[in-house]
Parts: sequence; structure tokens; C-alpha cells
Amino acid sequence: MKLSIRKRLLLLLLSMICSVWGIVTWRVYVDTQHEVEELFDANLAQSARVLLGLIKHEMEEYTQGGQEWVGLENMLGHKYEHKLAFLVGASNGYILVRSATAPKFPKPSNDSPSYNDYWLDGYLWRVFTLKSGQFFVQTGERYDIRDELISEIMSSTLSILLMALPLLALLIWLSVGNSFRPLQQVATDIASRTPEQLLPLDIDKIPLEIKALVNALNSLFTRLAHAFENERRFTADAAHELRTPLAGLKTQAQVAQRATTPQQRQQALQQILIGVDRATHLVAQLLTLARMDATQSLPTSPVDLHELLSQLIIDLTPQALEEGIDLGLEKTATACITLGNQEALYLMLRNLVDNAIRYTPAGGQVTVSLDNPQPSRLTLTINDTGSGIPPEQREQIFERFYRGENPNILGSGLGLSIAQKVSQLHQVKIQLNDVPNGRGLCVRVDFLLGLKDNGSDIF
Repeated sequence: MKLSIRKRLLLLLLSMICSVWGIVTWRVYVDTQHEVEELFDANLAQSARVLLGLIKHEMEEYTQGGQEWVGLENMLGHKYEHKLAFLVGASNGYILVRSATAPKFPKPSNDSPSYNDYWLDGYLWRVFTLKSGQFFVQTGERYDIRDELISEIMSSTLSILLMALPLLALLIWLSVGNSFRPLQQVATDIASRTPEQLLPLDIDKIPLEIKALVNALNSLFTRLAHAFENERRFTADAAHELRTPLAGLKTQAQVAQRATTPQQRQQALQQILIGVDRATHLVAQLLTLARMDATQSLPTSPVDLHELLSQLIIDLTPQALEEGIDLGLEKTATACITLGNQEALYLMLRNLVDNAIRYTPAGGQVTVSLDNPQPSRLTLTINDTGSGIPPEQREQIFERFYRGENPNILGSGLGLSIAQKVSQLHQVKIQLNDVPNGRGLCVRVDFLLGLKDNGSDIF
């Protein structure tokens, strides 16, 4: 059976309290027994001395008489009296005075005051012996008096503790319930929310013990709100961006239907193919961007950027030749291994190089370079001979569907947005600068070399 935290705390606290009470009770019992023994022993000694002082003169008169006093047999005044005894005797063996219920204690064997335990008539007696010259006084009491007193003390103590236990349980139950009230309020707040209500919870009145939980919930709400916002924006962007190419495809299809000559029909069909390619590229970019938006982290491994760029250059060379662009790779770096996700890095670099090819006029150059400006860093630069980007537009260029001021460039306006998202996941920054001593744009990305100390985290 699963118990609530409240019941578990109640059982745990009561168990701990009972355990502590058990230890305390045992200690009280030991200390009580010790103190009672000392008190009763002291009382025996004091009684013996008082008795000796009272009858010292009378004892001398009976030294030779051999008389034995056993009076007061029918004058018991208390139920405990038969458990107490005293005896006055002489060294020659005569008993001068004794209490009515006193057994015959053994004769002392030494002259010093002493305590002894004797089994007499089926009872254990504690006897104190005090000698004065040829006389001795013995005072004794049965052990069951002491045991009874200890039992009374312990039963009184335990009864108080047992009576306090239900009250203590009730107080713990109420206190724990009151302490969990803020948690219940948080649960009620979350349960009453609609899926659209993703505002952070108020943490001003939250106890420290659940503040970490509430902070984690607030972080989750923030991520959910961001995900929902990305989804809404993706839906709106996709609907907006697909509307134009789909409308163009419909128009070209209608033109093909109404064409009166094979040449007109062929031209319309060619435009349909171009429109399908654009729509396909747009959908692919939209899906890639949506996948990047939903990603919070990427699996990583060592990546050789030189090999990755070599493959990228091979893949984009047909496009560059078609555009009349001289595409090349220069490597001066001696170390090219970094930590990252190979597929995501390829996507980022492909979009950056593809963007450079698109915005470089025919006959221009796009040069990709790898260098080690510092022993721990690898710098990637992509230089083109295009028209460049004005400094005031370099932040805006990373916005979605922003295509710049050149209306002749075909594209979805998502390439740089995808590249920036990948760079953020790798915790690197894409920098846009002017080409030194020339016209065009220089794209620069700095990577850390090798692995961090933990061997697994992205820098």
C-alpha cells in the first residue's frame, strides 16, 4: 500500500520519537534505580546511627543479663513495616533489641560499617551493619520495597509519555498538513490552468524545500510556451510562404491548359517544374527549421571540419559551376577536430556556403578557409565577392524569410536562420564582417578544438 508523504512523515516521526523515548526511559530507569539504591542505603545507615545513639546507654546495662527484647510485635503501623527491620546485638551473641518482624541477620564478621545482601525467609534483604565497641546495630529492608518504588516512578513516567503520544501525533499531523498547504496550492493552481496558461508560478510564498520543484515547473512552462510559439509561428509562416508558390503553380497549370501551341505549353510546364522545386526546397527548409526549434541539445562526437568541408565542396561544386562561381577550400590549420553533431554542422555550413554562392554574381569567387589563430581555436571563414550586407542589416539577415534587398535571388529566406539555430546549439557565434581589402561578405565561425574536461559536453 502506498502511503502519502504526510502519513509517512507521521509514522517516521512517531517511530523516531518512540525510539528516543525508549532510550530515555531506559536511561531514566537506570538512573532511578541507582538513586533509589543510594537513597535507601543512606537511609539505612542514618537509621542505624540514630538507633545506636538513642540506646547506647541502655545497651551497657544488658551486657551481662543476656536478655532479648522482642517487643512491639502487635503494633505495626504501616503495610511496609514488615519489610523493614532493625536489630541491636552484642558481640557475645546476645540480641538486645530487634523489631517485631526482623529476621535473624547473620552476625557481622568485621568491625567496619558494611552493606550486605541476604536471602532470609524467601526474601532478599539489604542490611547495613554498624559496630560500636562490643555492640552492633543492623538495619535492613527488603528489596521489593525498592523495586516497588522504582516501578511506581517508571509507570508514572511512562503513563505520561503514553498519554502524550496521541496528542503529539495529532499535532504532527496538523503541522505536516499545514506545511504541505503551499504544495497543495501549487497543485491546485496547476490543475486549474488551461493548456494556453503557461505563465510561471509565483515563487514569493513558496517554501525553500519545494522552490526547486516550482523553478523546474516554471522552466518547463517556459519551454512549452516557446515550443507552442514556435509551432504557431511555423504554421503561420508555412501557410504564408507556401501560398505564393502554390498560387503560381495553379496559374501556370491554367496557362498550360489554355495553351494553343506546344511551345506555350512547354514553357508553362517548365515554370511549373521551377515552382515545384521552389516549393519542395521551402518545405524542406521549413521542416528542418521546425526540427531545429524543437531540439534543445544534440548528440555530439569528434568532427573533422576539414573532411566535412571537403565533402561539402564536392556536393556544392555542380551548383557553383552552374552559377559560374569559383568555389574553393583553403586549409592552413594544423588541427581541425572539434566536438559537435556532424549532421547539424554540415547543415549549417551548407546553408552558409549556399547563401554565399547565391549572392555572388557570375564570375565571382567563394573561398572557404580553415585556420588556427590560437592553439585551442579553429576559425572557419567564408569569403565571397558579392555585394555584401550593410552593417545595419546584419542582425536582421538572420530573421526568418528575410531575403535581403536583391529581388532576383531565389530562396526561402530560412538558410541563415537554420545556420544560426545550429550555431546556438553548438554555443558558437556566426559573425558577419566585410572582406578585408575587397568587396563582398566574410562569414566567420570560431570553434574550440578537441574535447572539454568532461569529454562529452558541447563547448
